[in-house]
Amino acid sequence: MTRRIKIAVMASASLLLLGSCGGSEPDDNQVVDSIDTLEEDFDVDLFESPEVDYHLPSPLQVASIFKKSGLEYNTGVTNSADNSGNYNDELSQHLNFGVYSADMAYCVLNEQANEGRIYLGVISTLAAEIGMEAVFANEDLMDRFELNIEDKDSIEILMIDIHERTEEYMEENDMQHQSAVHFAGAWTEGMYLGVYDYEHNGSKEGLGAQITEQMAILGNIIKGLKDPRNDGMELGWVVTDLENIQSTFDSFGSVSAYYEDESADELTLSDEEYSTLGELIKALRSKITNG
Repeated sequence: MTRRIKIAVMASASLLLLGSCGGSEPDDNQVVDSIDTLEEDFDVDLFESPEVDYHLPSPLQVASIFKKSGLEYNTGVTNSADNSGNYNDELSQHLNFGVYSADMAYCVLNEQANEGRIYLGVISTLAAEIGMEAVFANEDLMDRFELNIEDKDSIEILMIDIHERTEEYMEENDMQHQSAVHFAGAWTEGMYLGVYDYEHNGSKEGLGAQITEQMAILGNIIKGLKDPRNDGMELGWVVTDLENIQSTFDSFGSVSAYYEDESADELTLSDEEYSTLGELIKALRSKITNG
């Protein structure tokens, strides 16, 4: 049975990436307007994706979705930059490149520029470890961050540029399959931040729905992780945990009821279901960030 859920997602990342590595600088207002207006309603298959192509949004897009629903900034919840030296194997470096990318987006969107700058340095170091040092080789990225540290919109544009450079480099070097590994880390961290805020924020209205909406991305992540070109990274446990999260979500009574009610506009889990989902997210995040 095809399972579908109507969600609010950002349009394709390629539409957001208006500035290229060798092109002219995008106009700040143009890009910010694009970020604000590219949110649309789509019917997205929860557990199906095209045979060849699958779309994974950038960490900034996922963080933006949560931010629009009222995600608050919580000090000390992100993965500490001090942990970056603990990631010595290829898989943990790729996964935590994604984790730290999500943390940087979280900080930038919440106007925590100093913390964002620290995470830029961390992902630059990890990029060198996983063979993508060329993405961050130009000093202009850090210089632009320093020059615009008080300008949230400009920092967001910089993050879009970083994502574009990363995607371009991976395409040129036949590394696109690894993007799913990065995004598995970014998705898990984004969900973890959402779960944490859901559990600790007094006003839960809206945020729980956004946590549910992110589940629509999970099928594509799993599909990407199963790309045969990723076989050397021992991703079995990551796939198993993500599939467990997916199947657990699918088994919830609220989810079944939503599928059966064609007039339902929004899926909302019960407190018990949110708690169950949250525990699985936190357990996977702990495995990833503990190396």
